[in-house]
Amino acid sequence: MTVIDGEAAGPLADAEVVVADGRFSAIRPATGPRPAGGPVLDARGGYLVPGLWESHTHLGGFASAKPEHERAAYVSQLLTDFLSAGVTTVVDLGGPLDIELAARDYRGKATDPAAGLFFAGPVFTGVRGWPVLDDPARAPIAHQVDDAGVAHRQALELADQVDFIKCIYDGEPGAPDKLPLDALKAIVAAAHEKGKKVLVHVHERLDLEEAVAAGADGIEHAFQPQDPTSDAEARDVAALLAGTGTYYCPTLVTWEQLAHNGEAGYLRKLVDGGFAKPEDLPAITSRPLYGHEFPRHSARDSHIRFDYAMRTLALMHDAGVKITAGSDVAMLLPSPPVALLRELHLLAEAGLPLPAVLAAGTRHSAEKIGPQATAPGTITAGAVADALLLDADPYADITHLTDRAHHIGTLRAGRASWGQPAA
Repeated sequence: MTVIDGEAAGPLADAEVVVADGRFSAIRPATGPRPAGGPVLDARGGYLVPGLWESHTHLGGFASAKPEHERAAYVSQLLTDFLSAGVTTVVDLGGPLDIELAARDYRGKATDPAAGLFFAGPVFTGVRGWPVLDDPARAPIAHQVDDAGVAHRQALELADQVDFIKCIYDGEPGAPDKLPLDALKAIVAAAHEKGKKVLVHVHERLDLEEAVAAGADGIEHAFQPQDPTSDAEARDVAALLAGTGTYYCPTLVTWEQLAHNGEAGYLRKLVDGGFAKPEDLPAITSRPLYGHEFPRHSARDSHIRFDYAMRTLALMHDAGVKITAGSDVAMLLPSPPVALLRELHLLAEAGLPLPAVLAAGTRHSAEKIGPQATAPGTITAGAVADALLLDADPYADITHLTDRAHHIGTLRAGRASWGQPAA
């Protein structure tokens, strides 16, 4: 088989991979004798790539609509669904902490294979800020703060229970619903004191610049430009992100869906592209948000963010920005795993070279979470043995990665889902 390790090295043809105790122990040319003492899986003719990462979703949010006693099992099933789509790790960017802790405990006792889970727990936002607004039922998904001292204390406490911290830095400067800048700085300081990274949701360029200055490790969502006709803002932002090593998760598919919500033509486009089936459409169009304006983000503004990001993302990559892949919402797609596959496809449409698309969906997304992400998103000796086996070269055509018809199976912590040991 051909191994594409997710690092800068080129593909290694006629290779074999040795797995021991759930980790890759060797990646080498398949010229020597077979290792003794364990099964040998036949992957000849295939392409082994690192397992995909969904670096921005909200499983706890999806589960909140379920009865309380069903939520952990529901998240577990979603993780199983992700694995079946080649996604070996899922990053939950904010939700009720009790659901996420219960889901992790549930998965710890389960025996069936599923994607791994990292989570943020409740996000930090301003008082009645997004995503809480005026709905008290949404209070468990956020710490609403207007004081830096309180923010620092709450972040220290939360950091001991979660894998990283998420902040919402979105709103008019000085408005009570926007997280104060000094509170954002205090949260970053507390998280870094605990060895945890901070990912920050932004709206406009100023939000992004202030978040980076505050020490954010990752920026979530493509920003909305002041002048959509000029690439100057994107070039300035690219220089800032590349110069500071800050990760950038544009969530292109989020803005695509919000921009086209309620449009039958968009659903046909998804069907034509293989991201939905005709029989999926009745369920999609019956969802409560279908055809209705999404809170906080209008269709017009979403169009602007999507079009601008699609036009400028390649120049960001060329400037050295570390781009990650995350889908956020799946309101017009059949399932959350499909949303991630659509995001990868859009990154390629935006002009990213296919090796960069794979890096966005693997190594960069793992690095964004930090050292607690024990799987580094690569096929290298010592890494957790998470991988996706394809029947065609993902560097030749993006559909070889995003079309599940090309997926042969997965490795999850060394546990394979394809084939029988070779004779």
